[in-house]
Amino acid sequence: MSRFKYILFDFDGTLTDSSEGIFKSLTYAFESYDHGTPPDDLLKKFIGPPLYHSFTVFCGFDDKHAWEMTDKYRERYRKIGYLESKLYDGVAETLKKLKEQGYILATASSKPLHFVDQICENLGIKQYFDFLGGTEFDNTSESKATVIENAMKNIGATLHETLMVGDTKFDIDGAHQVGIPCLAVTYGFGTMEDFKEYNAEYIVDTAEEILDIVK
Repeated sequence: MSRFKYILFDFDGTLTDSSEGIFKSLTYAFESYDHGTPPDDLLKKFIGPPLYHSFTVFCGFDDKHAWEMTDKYRERYRKIGYLESKLYDGVAETLKKLKEQGYILATASSKPLHFVDQICENLGIKQYFDFLGGTEFDNTSESKATVIENAMKNIGATLHETLMVGDTKFDIDGAHQVGIPCLAVTYGFGTMEDFKEYNAEYIVDTAEEILDIVK
């Protein structure tokens, strides 16, 4: 019998490869304000934390400009960027099997809920989730731990029966702040160094391997 009953999923880099839409929308924002084309290493830092946080911490923008950049990013993302997401190999099949086996599933993402809902619907995986957890457009301070706690509350999850699945240090750290273990997937945007430094309890290379861990 599995020790887990509730499985929480990060979104970008865990369920979907949304890098094309995110990177193109970021580039659109940077170039719209004459900041030039952002380098790849900077773009990759935006996967995981909230946009506002990234613009202030990674780029040093003040509050006003961080919001301007966020709005400009979303200008493109809400038109076409969200359509540039694709499921990672094995994700749909894994979610289907988990649901059939009786697990209660939810997303716990720093991505705005509006986009989480749209992309899940567009990619045909919305029916597998008991709750879609994301953030609000105007939220600047909601931590990953808070997102996880909110998802757990909405599905009635208990600490000793819940597993977080993610691809970055933010997912691992957020899960540990709440008091639950984290399974890290290597096919996303995180690094093995981060997984080891932040002490991910489980590490897998494919979505299908999640099934073996939860058993």
